Order: sequence, then C-alpha cells, then structure tokens
Amino acid sequence: SSSSWDGLSPERRRVLRHHLHLRSSGWIQDPSGKWVKDGNAEFDSDEDEPPELPPT
Repeated sequence: SSSSWDGLSPERRRVLRHHLHLRSSGWIQDPSGKWVKDGNAEFDSDEDEPPELPPT
C-alpha cells in the first residue's frame, strides 16, 4: 500500500522530518509560523532559537 509520505518530494520529506524533530524536542509553532519553546517542555540547553534545517 502506498502512503501519502511516498508521494512527497525528498525536499518536502526533509522539511517534515525537521518539523517532527523540533516538535519532539519541545518546540511549537505559533500562529505566525515562528518556532517558540513549549513552556511545558524541558530543555537541556539555553538555546533560544530552534536548530536550523540541516543542509542536504
């Protein structure tokens, strides 16, 4: 069976994987699309900005 994931371009998959990584790391997107720290999440570091999308 084919999933909708299979129909995505490699670049789109890369972006979605990065978004999933940010979400699982405690970052959430506000209504404007900016990544902000989830106040309920614990962070190991004092980073104020989410990690950038890694280069291909």
